[in-house]
Amino acid sequence: MAIRKAQSLAWFSAASTLAIASAWAPAQAQPAPVDLVFVHGTVLTPGGSTQALAVAGGTIVAVGTDAEIEALAPAAAQKVDLAGRTVMPGLYDMHVHTYFAGRDKLSCRFAQGAGAAAIAAAVKACAAKAKPGEWIFGGSWVGAAFKPGEQNRRLLDAAAPANPVMLNDESLHSVWVNSRVLEIAGITRATKAPEGGVIDRDAKGEPTGVLREVIARDIERFIPKPSTEMQQAAIKVATDEMLSYGIVGFTDAAVRREMIEGLSGYARSGGLKQYARGCIVWGPNSGDSEGLIPQRQAWSVGRLKLDCVKMFLDGVPLEGRTAVMLAPYEHRGGAHDDQGPGEGRGLKLIPEDKLFPAVTAFDRQGIQVKFHAAGDGSVREAVEAIAAARKANGDTGPHHEIGHNTFIDLADVPKGRELHFTWELSPYIWWPTPITSVDIAKAVGPERMKRLWPMRDVVESGANVVVGSDWPVVPSVNPWLAFETLVTRQVPGATGDPINAGQRISREQAMALLTRNGAAEMGRLDRGGTLEPGKLADLIILDRNPMTVPVGEIHQTKVLATYIAGEKVFSASEGTSK
Repeated sequence: MAIRKAQSLAWFSAASTLAIASAWAPAQAQPAPVDLVFVHGTVLTPGGSTQALAVAGGTIVAVGTDAEIEALAPAAAQKVDLAGRTVMPGLYDMHVHTYFAGRDKLSCRFAQGAGAAAIAAAVKACAAKAKPGEWIFGGSWVGAAFKPGEQNRRLLDAAAPANPVMLNDESLHSVWVNSRVLEIAGITRATKAPEGGVIDRDAKGEPTGVLREVIARDIERFIPKPSTEMQQAAIKVATDEMLSYGIVGFTDAAVRREMIEGLSGYARSGGLKQYARGCIVWGPNSGDSEGLIPQRQAWSVGRLKLDCVKMFLDGVPLEGRTAVMLAPYEHRGGAHDDQGPGEGRGLKLIPEDKLFPAVTAFDRQGIQVKFHAAGDGSVREAVEAIAAARKANGDTGPHHEIGHNTFIDLADVPKGRELHFTWELSPYIWWPTPITSVDIAKAVGPERMKRLWPMRDVVESGANVVVGSDWPVVPSVNPWLAFETLVTRQVPGATGDPINAGQRISREQAMALLTRNGAAEMGRLDRGGTLEPGKLADLIILDRNPMTVPVGEIHQTKVLATYIAGEKVFSASEGTSK
């Protein structure tokens, strides 16, 4: 009798559980009808290519021949006749600075690499339109463009006597300011540069107006805070331009307090169409931005996700020689030569006794760390910091990212796969510009230039590899320049001598870096990165097929339309983003 009762109770419990589960189970959803088809073109898929594609409710439901896809489409479905054009997955730029790019486009502009006279003329014209005392921002200057002694505060004083002037260099690691800014910031002959910062001085010891690294960012606390509307205007300009190039996802590589209200507010309004990851700046140059880290969930909204922290480990291997190298720079003379980790080896920004515990703590919390590491010395430091985190927490933590990697020591190349982190390189800078052919080459010498941006090595190592423009460090966010130069390592047009030709990769590899790998790094490969059923319709229509046109024409590729989750967010024919 007791057994029967127990059995009866067990049956009742199981039956009740099933009934409850059934009651709470949602009604079986009906598949959305096909509402958008693309036909009569070339659709690039993981298996090669096909003619057409069908979308239902923003999701790809089929790829196939024209006949197969047209048979799925009801009369009410929108039909896009590709007329032989190419459709491919939307692109990912894994290193941009949206607010600063937009602010630059709305500020005092001059050509990158402009000489002193051209910059002075541009600033003078901007000052004529500004109110007395109003700050004038602009960029971006290139150190190699100036003659000795030519770049000084007095040039800007004459151009804008009634306004503070601050001009960014091409790397966003140095600024050039006039005497009014030095006065506002209290920087004089007697001022000692803070740890991790450099004040360039003339032969008499007077500040020239060029400030580097930490002190360059310190200036920002004296700048009037831009309104939320101004922030959003800058972010809209930048994200709209990215949509016009087919960029459907991006990482904002340095989210700071001065821009967070605009970025989050724009995402909340629905204006931000792309999938965006933001990396909050932590460290000596954060400008109190690290206080945003515990607030990151509140600021994450819409398609914006703040689950990443940015750490600047060094500067850049340009005329200031602030990138940390394993061996001394080729030519001495940098303003910081006595401040680096070793004589003439660069400027270390975060000491290991602070770096390693911080990376380990963020790793334990599941927060991705994105490192700025340009020199092979700082790359080594980032690798060791990740290794320390893995040792403490195991291998299940986030896929951390080492960004830039202008130089990587051969011994560190296999570590990406071994330690489960991602390499992020910047192919947009490869063709001969003052950055590569003058500044970097002069600083590191010809032998190390043979190791510049070792893309093929890291791709073939088996690690995840992504690319980032670092816009507005580069004057254009155009990813088709990157696509071509990844393959050629030459000036766009596939002309001239290649830079480190042994590091060329195939078109197929380049496409994966710009699409699939970026989606994977953002944790959305199940929803994007390729065109196949079950994924969102994040796609672009092109005027040519970048996989088959002559390689020197890839950079001329034009995006005719950009779709995100089936929504047309850019149309070249309408000349604007939606």
